[in-house]
Amino acid sequence: MIWNDHLLLWNEASVKLLDIRHQKLAKGDELRDYKLPSSAFLWMTRGRGRVMLNGNGYTINGFHVLHGGKGMSLDVFSSEDNFEYYLILYKALLAVPGNRYLHRLLKQGNPFRIQYGFVPNDPLALHMKFQMMEQRWRKLTPIDKLYAKGVLYQFASELFGQMATQKAGTMRIDLVSQAMRYIEDSYSEPITVEGIAGLLGCSSSFLSRLFKKQLGTTPIEYLTGIRIAHASRLLTETKANLQEITSSVGYLDVYYFSRVFKKQTGLPPLRFRSLATEKSVQKSPFIRSDEAIVPRKGHRYNDNDSHHGPEGDLTMIKDLKLSVGTVMLLCMTLLFSGCTTSTGSTEPSVTAGLSTTVAQNQLQTKLVKHMMGESEIPINPQRIAVNGLEDIMLALDAPMVHAQSMKGQYLYDVLQEKKITSVYTPGSLNYESILDSKPDLIVANLLPSDKESYEQLSKIAPTIVYDRSDWKSSIVAIGKAINREDQAASVIQAYDEKLSKAKAAIIEKIGADRTIAFIRPSSKDVQLFFPAFSYSSIAYKDLGMTLDPVLAKFREKEEEGSWGIEASLETLPSLSADYLFVTAGGSFDSEDEAKAALEELTGVETLKVWNQIPAVKQGHAYKMSARHWMLNGPTADKMKIDDVLAAFHLQ
Repeated sequence: MIWNDHLLLWNEASVKLLDIRHQKLAKGDELRDYKLPSSAFLWMTRGRGRVMLNGNGYTINGFHVLHGGKGMSLDVFSSEDNFEYYLILYKALLAVPGNRYLHRLLKQGNPFRIQYGFVPNDPLALHMKFQMMEQRWRKLTPIDKLYAKGVLYQFASELFGQMATQKAGTMRIDLVSQAMRYIEDSYSEPITVEGIAGLLGCSSSFLSRLFKKQLGTTPIEYLTGIRIAHASRLLTETKANLQEITSSVGYLDVYYFSRVFKKQTGLPPLRFRSLATEKSVQKSPFIRSDEAIVPRKGHRYNDNDSHHGPEGDLTMIKDLKLSVGTVMLLCMTLLFSGCTTSTGSTEPSVTAGLSTTVAQNQLQTKLVKHMMGESEIPINPQRIAVNGLEDIMLALDAPMVHAQSMKGQYLYDVLQEKKITSVYTPGSLNYESILDSKPDLIVANLLPSDKESYEQLSKIAPTIVYDRSDWKSSIVAIGKAINREDQAASVIQAYDEKLSKAKAAIIEKIGADRTIAFIRPSSKDVQLFFPAFSYSSIAYKDLGMTLDPVLAKFREKEEEGSWGIEASLETLPSLSADYLFVTAGGSFDSEDEAKAALEELTGVETLKVWNQIPAVKQGHAYKMSARHWMLNGPTADKMKIDDVLAAFHLQ
């Protein structure tokens, strides 16, 4: 059949997606004489085997796509464990049934009934389309089915494009180029190098070495650059708030995103937007119109010439341009996975469809309402994976098997003593590690907009989501969900008693009319926090201290509920607070990052503007650790109370 006729008929057809079926075969398993109920794509993603389609044999090793028509006989034989494939069943009719020319083409060679096989030269691009289609199809709502139907066209278009390229003699795209394109298309989703490497059938260390060799960088830095570039465009071209931008570029926490953005661009996000609005960023060092994100030179993969040859042209983010400095950033971001030369990987893959990891030995379940809706969970969970709510879960003495933490973080030592697996992956969730912990329940702190992470977690185990900032309400709800209501009440009672005593002692010591300011300075600017900021609100709302009048005036100019503002260092001498609480860095800084933040603060303390602050002159400036002040929970907030008492020499 003529290729252009094939494409013409697809363009003129009305296609209905009928079903997507997933099958995983163990070694020696087989499917015999299955009659295709409709036109179908057979998308094989993992493992080795042999497929017979209407008597024609195909040896499969990794990614492979076959197409067959209604009534064709399908036989599948697995040569190793975890041979995975998907059947995409569809029906196609000509949208204009009376067109004689199209009917003549259809009789000469019906593209919806013919058989062909293809090893894609860029399998991740195809898999990303399939993944989007399969995820939306499973939701079963009319809008999701419509979305999945649209992605089927994208899947077919990507497939035919790669087939045409391969017919033209272009060799398979190398691993680095495939990974780059996957990141560019999926930057807003949780991404790990392990997941990408698993899809490519290689190890993370091997993939990272290839990135370093070809681009002089790592995969994670490349991902960071892509995200920051998109965030820059959203800041300059839309009125989206910081929370919306943070979640749309793949970050979970707005404060972590702000720190990453500033580190890469030299400006905080809102300052960047302000300058752009003032037409001062026409020749910004991080958004330019005369340079591509990465040079369009050909990359070659020669480490194993039995797999790959020269690559074709890369698809870049359209119209998105960055400076050479950011190019270096973009070239350093995939260092989580390792690529061995085997093409069949049995490592768990986030994108290959995470499934429930624990057999349902909890026979009784109950429905629990939470921030993301309603979930059916075990009545008596025994293996709980936790993300962001570790403080609450430790206070409840819950049976945890996985936590998000890192060395230096205020809960890390306790988690280690309890032998709870603790993993922290900056900017994303480590689904593979959570999967390995075999949880029967996941308790997480997620943004309400982060439905993708919730869906991925829910594939591993039933997942319930709560707000960390309002830990009292959350601990009550979680206590009820996991049968620890009495413990939750005891935790709140103990905290309230401590808070009441501390508040009375502080008022007696310094009086009720003394003012405070909570700030986080850096070498370039300072964050001034308002009482609405959830992490420092304890000082104002709970301990009853009064906001600095200067900050109160700043607050009047901002939206109600604003966390605070970023101001220049020249603002510091104007602070009139009697007491100054100062923090540096962030809650999940590495040891090196925390050390660097403290060194940066030490540098600020040598500045003239710092020493002109009235509270500094009086010796009333107190350093607080961001590792617990920038988080919430019964333990973190008790530590904050102790910090304030210590500052006032009350303990």
